[in-house]
Amino acid sequence: MFFVLAGSGNGLRADGDLTLHVVDEASGDPTIARMELTRQLPVTTRRTARPKSVSARPRRAVSSGPGFVIDESAQMSLEDGAYQFKVTRGPESRVLRGNFLVERNSADEHQLALPRMIDMRQHGWTSGDCLVPRSSESLPMRMTAEDLHVARVIGMTDESGRGKEKPIPGRRASEFFAEDGQFQTPDGWPTSPIWTDAESRCVGGLVFYGQHTELNEVIGSEVGSTDELASLRALAKLPADTSIRVAIENPFGWLLPIWLASERIDGMFVLGDWLQLDQPIHRIKDGRVVASLDRKDATQLGREVEQIHWQLMEAGFRLAPLAGSGDDPGNSPVGYNRLYVAGRSSASSFDTVEAAVPVTSDEQWWQAAWSGCSIATNGPLMRTNLNGFLPGREFTFSTSDPLADPEANVIAELTAEVVLTVRDPVEYLEVIHNGRLHYGAKLDEFAKAGGRIPPLKIKGSGWATVRVVTLYEDHFRAVLSSPWYFQVDGLPRITDRSVAFFQEWLGDTEQRLRQLPPEQLKAVAPFVRVARKFWADRAELAAAP
Repeated sequence: MFFVLAGSGNGLRADGDLTLHVVDEASGDPTIARMELTRQLPVTTRRTARPKSVSARPRRAVSSGPGFVIDESAQMSLEDGAYQFKVTRGPESRVLRGNFLVERNSADEHQLALPRMIDMRQHGWTSGDCLVPRSSESLPMRMTAEDLHVARVIGMTDESGRGKEKPIPGRRASEFFAEDGQFQTPDGWPTSPIWTDAESRCVGGLVFYGQHTELNEVIGSEVGSTDELASLRALAKLPADTSIRVAIENPFGWLLPIWLASERIDGMFVLGDWLQLDQPIHRIKDGRVVASLDRKDATQLGREVEQIHWQLMEAGFRLAPLAGSGDDPGNSPVGYNRLYVAGRSSASSFDTVEAAVPVTSDEQWWQAAWSGCSIATNGPLMRTNLNGFLPGREFTFSTSDPLADPEANVIAELTAEVVLTVRDPVEYLEVIHNGRLHYGAKLDEFAKAGGRIPPLKIKGSGWATVRVVTLYEDHFRAVLSSPWYFQVDGLPRITDRSVAFFQEWLGDTEQRLRQLPPEQLKAVAPFVRVARKFWADRAELAAAP
């Protein structure tokens, strides 16, 4: 797309005035989107290899990631020159790119029609960001620009129930907040519903989710502590009957094997702040990373987290996969890493398929997230099932089942179905079974096969997941299904290789902890002893016939 703002010739203005309107391509209705606008600076020396560019934006606009929110329309006074723009509205819409030229004393008006690829909520899947830092920029406005329905904010709201956000240019606060201070979407709002909540606390690589009063009573004193052992103290304070949920926000954390040994962990971020839009990250500040990581390959941190998640499942854990901005998302827009969840249809025990239905409240969204009926993504979109059942489902089998094939040692066969919606070029689609590749194909190969995937042959307890990885090079960009689980004869799957993986991690952690001052070392010793015993016991389970 290219257009020119022609000069009027009256010589009264040096800048060009541009008004942009954004509409939904299908309906023609005004919508809210995020725009990145850059001005190409003229080349001033022969040494300059390529033209430089600087960001441009309206004087009054809500900032969002590397751009700003266009609230249906934007009026801008721009210096003369060449501009590039990118308009997007989350992963469900296409990216609209273009160029325009501003001439002095010009004035023009243009409409940008934004195409939508898919409406995931109409298919039963509702998007959310599981951890969002507090900001003075309007969260509902930023969520709408990314077509995001749920956001869990770090920290607390003020007495009115709201965060301390700047006013929205051209909008009245009464449009968005009811008398009780709760956010409400205005009539005709492009993204509806929107649910925001601030009941989460970050402590040393962990996130605690719960009610305001209980969170403050249990872990309030540990929030914001610079002591790396604060997370262990917070875990130890959790009552046995607590409703607080705990997730691993930093999967590289040195204390990971000790956190797991507490048996109080409910979830783990598989997409988080190590994946940032337009910002390749090769190392993390605080955590244990495999030394063989290639500094030139920015995708490896994301792949490493995926391997850690697989090792967790191979060691017998069933943690809900989560995705979100994280506590340090850089300049990424809200919802760049996101989780789609679905409610399950009220199928009877005789049904062989399970439909995804939209959740109708923030509470339902989180229930689905913790149960693993979810898909995590920072780009591609996917709907998938296994034998007609949504992710997170547990299949139970018995070796005495009359349908089992004892000669082939196959207890059951299950078939995965996948429907994809992608913008980026895709590297491959894979089905992973117990940490090993069951099926892998490029998209053209998958299409030639009629979208059919060979059935999984279940021979024992375990798990399976579907993933699609793109060719994006700045970091790991993919969509990952939550696992399906298989339990045969009531036995868990625990492998000695994965237990040894975390025992080695614990050994490295102990070496590091020995450098602590004597008082801190004494305080952490009981947690280490518990972790040693926990992993030793799990090793015995792995060795059991």
